Amino acid sequence: MSLTHSQKVVLLIGGAVVIAIVLVLLGVIPGLRTTTNDPHQTKATLTMWGVYDNEVTYSAALQNFATIYPNVKITYRGFSNPSDYDAALLDALAAGTGPDIFMIRNTDVPRQINKIMPVPQTSLSLLQLKQLFPQVVTQDFYQQNNIYGLPLSIDTLALIYNRDLFDRAGVPLPNSWQSWEDFLNTVPKLVTKDAKGAITQAGAAIGGTDDTIPTGSDLLSLLMLQNGSKIGERGAPSFSGELGLQALTFYTQFADPNSRAYTWNDSMQNARDAFGQGKVTMIFDYASSIPELKARNAYLNFEIAPVPQPKNAVTPIALPDYWGYVVSRQTKYPTIAWDFILQMTTNAVIANSYPAQTGKPPALNSLLYQYQNDPTLSVFARQALIARSWDERDKNAARRVFSQMVRAVVSDKERPLDALVAAQNAINQIIQRNY
Repeated sequence: MSLTHSQKVVLLIGGAVVIAIVLVLLGVIPGLRTTTNDPHQTKATLTMWGVYDNEVTYSAALQNFATIYPNVKITYRGFSNPSDYDAALLDALAAGTGPDIFMIRNTDVPRQINKIMPVPQTSLSLLQLKQLFPQVVTQDFYQQNNIYGLPLSIDTLALIYNRDLFDRAGVPLPNSWQSWEDFLNTVPKLVTKDAKGAITQAGAAIGGTDDTIPTGSDLLSLLMLQNGSKIGERGAPSFSGELGLQALTFYTQFADPNSRAYTWNDSMQNARDAFGQGKVTMIFDYASSIPELKARNAYLNFEIAPVPQPKNAVTPIALPDYWGYVVSRQTKYPTIAWDFILQMTTNAVIANSYPAQTGKPPALNSLLYQYQNDPTLSVFARQALIARSWDERDKNAARRVFSQMVRAVVSDKERPLDALVAAQNAINQIIQRNY
């Protein structure tokens, strides 16, 4: 039977489609798949964006990945300023030209969840996540029954103090303290004033706004977490009750000239500058600030202690501030991207290169135990295990709200309870805007 011209065309097209499908499946020609079963045959170029770090920071991870995926190239773009990073990332994602892999803050998952892709559940289970990392990682990155990001480092707020000024005052060092009560009793012993009563050496940078204390809002939220207020409730933080009021009152008393604890006001210089010049004995800050402190004064004799806890606290709490690595929903190579993140963050040998390069504390449990005797990072390593976050949703916006609350109280513009209620309403508005 002879075929018509139309039938011949159909058969030719059908045969070509079948041959093309076979060739795609065999990997002879490119297809819709982003990877093959053999990583050595996979070809791709991915981009990775981050903040604070440079490409050298990730050299060990990149070199190791190249041995598994020799034909995959990952290029890194680093930003030194978080604000510039956030703006550039937002613009790139909106334009559809964003990176395949990028960093987000630990509290940003609910806000970014529509832009990021979870790890395949066959690659990392919830049980494995809990075994590998401290509890706070599950709290922050496990959302809607999926894991959305993994960290290389977990930083926490610690007490950093000038050892020479403590010795000169002849008072017990913070490592011997039992509670915030010891801190409260010690601060007045470390304050010096001039003939006019102006503070020339502050006992601690506490009580002011973020204008002069970069971590002031973080410290206040830590106090609320520690004393049991409901600020830790996901989706609707509540801290305007009695416990939240106690935390705010405790914090702001250090900026009240009529208080015995008075040690700070916002007419003073930046807390980190003052610490570098020996004008304040204690500050609350992160491990990431240590290079900056050393740059201000290479001869400063400072030591690090855990943050104080409430008296008779059953569950100690530290406050984290860290970043996780996530995969963009826009990527063409989700499997490759997640393979890289998993190998970078969960392989202890590779992950350990990050604290070695940056001086920041690690995130893996196995490494945290190794660093518990490190002279600089031991406090941060131990505190990562007790770290708890709260639903800030937009960290910069939350800090502004808390700073405004403190300013209203110390300037006597608002009663503490009224300022608390206003701040709680503002935080919940931020959450509603960022669902």
